[in-house]
Amino acid sequence: MPTIPDAPVVYIGPTISRRDAESALPGGDFRPPIARGDLYAARQHGSAVFVIIDGVFSQQEAVPPREIVDVLRDGATVIGASSMGALRAAECWPLGMRGVGAIYRLFRRGVLGSDDEVAVLMDPDDSHRALTVALINVRHAVSMAVRAGRLDRATADRLTRAAIDLYYADRTWSAVLGRALMSDPDGHIEAFLATHDLKRDDALRALRDTARRIAADPGLLARPRLGPACFARTEIHRERAHDPLGGAEPRIMKRALARWHLLGGRYVDHLLPIVVARHGEELCRRIDKAAPRATILLGALRARAAPSGEQAERSTPALVASAALRIALVEIWTAFIAAEEEFAEALWAELMISGGLDAELFRWRAFRDAEIDARRRGLTIRPHDRRLAETAMLAAHGFDGWLDLRQAAEKTAYGFAPFVEHRDHLALSLRSRERMFNPRLDSNR
Repeated sequence: MPTIPDAPVVYIGPTISRRDAESALPGGDFRPPIARGDLYAARQHGSAVFVIIDGVFSQQEAVPPREIVDVLRDGATVIGASSMGALRAAECWPLGMRGVGAIYRLFRRGVLGSDDEVAVLMDPDDSHRALTVALINVRHAVSMAVRAGRLDRATADRLTRAAIDLYYADRTWSAVLGRALMSDPDGHIEAFLATHDLKRDDALRALRDTARRIAADPGLLARPRLGPACFARTEIHRERAHDPLGGAEPRIMKRALARWHLLGGRYVDHLLPIVVARHGEELCRRIDKAAPRATILLGALRARAAPSGEQAERSTPALVASAALRIALVEIWTAFIAAEEEFAEALWAELMISGGLDAELFRWRAFRDAEIDARRRGLTIRPHDRRLAETAMLAAHGFDGWLDLRQAAEKTAYGFAPFVEHRDHLALSLRSRERMFNPRLDSNR
């Protein structure tokens, strides 16, 4: 019979020292960076509250989203921030994982998309001390330096580009400064930059948030198990019978996934890799013919594309930021909708090659399952839910207002009605997630 621990389990490593973590969450059960199987083992021994800060990336198998979802469905509370925790929270929030901090929000909104943003080289023999600096910390530090008047914008951009070009295991502050050809003889610039650590700040926020939640509801630490006695058997069975399509017919699933991207705006995340790799030759030819202004964007995308798909994907938000390119993006979006079947094939090919198909299908199912759960519970859409859903869709598509989206959508083969339907599905999904975090809420208040 598993014991009922009286402490939250916290997975930390290079992001935050144990001393700082203990000061933010006294009495926590602090463990090394999380790896695959760790959550299952801890939950089977009775732990009920988990905080994921750090996790392994290339050293061992990383904790998969499915393991987190299984533990959530077993009645546990899982909170994530800063590093691996932020990545997994951005993937698993529809099913109840709580994300905390700026990095989590950036991943969830699609502003960040690569684990390279948070990955660092760590020393396993020295309390998992960080030996390199995370890319997101470089971005944050140079931004703070500009704000403080220590760097001009051009120099800050040069430092950021240097950091992006460095492999995560080589990305030290001295290497970043050297690659940017920036002189710092007295070390003052490096010292200033190194004092700004967004990952650590987010970790402290998550630990303090956990402490407040436990103080408000001590019963969180004693939530009983709801699922099977042994997670391992479930995992073994799942791996033996793994089917990312969940038994669905591939052609139908491809179209459903493509439509979800085109309605919600997620297609923007994959636009550049699709164009650079020319997964959809026929699709690109149709765009060249039907969307003349879009050919300008395609040319810019190809010209600025990096050799790797990962670097290419990171360039997309910057390329679509200007007004002219956003107009061209609307033409591409309209062409994608008109050629939905070709877009579906191109998107599927890109996800297969990049290794992101399982994760994308997981996100789509989580979205759908949360909406179904909301309807089953009799939840309705409040004005606040609708505003949140509209804001998320506008941010993903790059429109300034709902009227702008409506006017553009009405010119597509879809019309505007499917976008309204998608907004309502998203609003219900958000309602379901809210109720997971606070089941005491009145169902429709």
